[in-house]
Order: sequence, then structure tokens, then C-alpha cells
Amino acid sequence: MPDPISDRLIGLMEPEEAAEVQELLAHAEETAGRLMTRDVVALRRQWTVSETFDYLRSLQDAETLHYLYVVDRANKLIGVVPLRTLILSQPNQTIETIMKQDVVSIRATADQEALAELVSRYDYFVVPVVSHNNELLGVVTVDDVLDIFEEEVTEDIQRLGGSEPLAQPYFAVSAFQIVRKRIGWLLLLFVASTLSGEVIRFFQNELDLVVSLGFFITLITGTGGNAGSQTVATIIRAITLDEVRLSNLAAAWWREVSVGLLLGLAMGAVGIVRALLWDTGIEVALVIALTLPIIVIWSTTVATIIPVVADRFRIDPTVISGPMIATIVDATGLLIYFSLAKLILGL
Repeated sequence: MPDPISDRLIGLMEPEEAAEVQELLAHAEETAGRLMTRDVVALRRQWTVSETFDYLRSLQDAETLHYLYVVDRANKLIGVVPLRTLILSQPNQTIETIMKQDVVSIRATADQEALAELVSRYDYFVVPVVSHNNELLGVVTVDDVLDIFEEEVTEDIQRLGGSEPLAQPYFAVSAFQIVRKRIGWLLLLFVASTLSGEVIRFFQNELDLVVSLGFFITLITGTGGNAGSQTVATIIRAITLDEVRLSNLAAAWWREVSVGLLLGLAMGAVGIVRALLWDTGIEVALVIALTLPIIVIWSTTVATIIPVVADRFRIDPTVISGPMIATIVDATGLLIYFSLAKLILGL
């Protein structure tokens, strides 16, 4: 929201509400501090269960009571009491005796993606937000995190398609803004795609000698691109879930290569039948049968390694995946195809 508009809205609020909003706006965008609510229930360790219930009854509009946080005199977070634990405890027990000291919290400066990952990992309804010295500042509830999930998934989908994510709803963005978001990657992919043309131009003599090789260019590039797209979607999801990382890249690569080999053999069998039905000759059919498994294995290799390496260098893997991998596989796939054809056909 533009600053003049937000300032005008804040001016219409009650002083107490305005002060709270300004405190939240002081935090950077897309951080836990910007998303949190200051309306948090804080208990003291010396209170009894009975005193705590009296305190809770006095609250009118608490954001959530699923977890009750315990702070010391300096407002530093020292424990948490689930509401269920409080209900099942004896009235004369103190909060200190029933609280859990191992509290999962997040810094106010933490990125919203880290917050979403934390909620996903622990299945919490609410997460406490603390300062750099562990002061309790507020809480972020699961409904706020669901908005983050939607936003992050939307960004990833748009990046997989080869464009920068839109900051506003689709119909609120002008056509010029959409063009500006897409033109950069489109030009880059356009330049990269010329590599495929260079490969075809380099093997022009072979194409002139065996015209039927041209029948299978789209089949070769399409199969490689599709296999790579399937792999990259799986790997990026595994990276998001922290299942695949640089330390186990070799295991992930071997798994994908094994899958790629089986898929490639299946595609090769179909390809040789297709070639024979087109009456291209047994030699060309053999080229197709050998090329397809190699290209599928190669595309799965590229689609496995690039996202993991990108993530290691803190580059969003969705930014350089999808269309970019398909473009790389297209050019290199044609190089493999024509090289095998030249070798087998003796051109």
C-alpha cells in the first residue's frame, strides 16, 4: 500500500490502534514482524493455575488461547503452556511447574518463508515472535501463514513459467507491468533457443543427406523437455521439504537417472516402432531407439543438478528452472541426436 494512503488510514484510527499499526509497519515487508499481532497472552511463572484462569476470564479479545506464553520481568520468553495442559492441571499448581521451557519461536526479522516452513514442520496454530534478545513481541497465527503459502506457491508457479511474480492481483496489474515482468526472461530464453538453431545449421549436410532425420526433431526435443520438466518439479518440491540438498545430491541424481533409464527405454521402444511405421529404415530407427534413452537420462541429470546447486547458492531454483532447463536440453539433445546419427549412419 502506498505510504500516503497508509498514513491517511492510520490518521483515521484510534491513537492506541494507530500506534500498534505503526509498530508493525516498522518491520520490513515479508518478515514475521510485519505479519504478527501484538495481541498475545503472556503469563508469569509464579502464577497459580487458578490465578491464570482468573486472568484469562478478564481478557476480552485475545487473538488465540491455544498456547499461553510465559515471560519473565524483562518480558523475555521463557516457556509455553498449552491450553489443554492448563485445563488438566490442579488449581494450586504454579505455571513454572507445568510450562514447557523448550519454546519454538521465530525472530521478528525472519523471512516469511522461514515462518511458513516452521509452521509446516511443527503443525502449530500459532508461533511466538521474539526480538534479537528473546523479548516476546507478538504471535503469528496459522491463518496468516496460509496466506503466505498461497503467495509463495503463486510466485513459484509464475517463476516456473519463466516470468517474475506479480505483486498484485492479476486484474489489478496493467498490461505494461505484465510485459515488463515477462520480457526479460523471454528475451533470455529467445537468445538461448538460438543454440538449437545453431546445432541444426551445423548438421545441415547430414539433414540434406538423410531427410528423415528431420521428422524426429520435435519428438527428440519434446521428450527431453518433458522429462526434464517432470524431474525439476519433483526436485524443487523435495528441496522445499528439505528432503534433497547438496549433501545427498548424488543419491537424488542416481535415483532420477534410474527412473530416467527406465523411462528412456520405454520411449525408445515406442520411438523405434514409430520410425519403422514411417518407413525411415532400420538405421534411422536405431538412431531414435538409442537417442531417446540418452536424452531422457541427460535431461533428468540437468533437471536434478541445477535446482540443487542453485538452492545451495541461495538462488531460488524456480527462477532458473522450467523453461531454462527445457531450452538447455533442447540444444544439447539435438547435439546428441545428430552426433549419434552421424556415427551410426556413417555420414
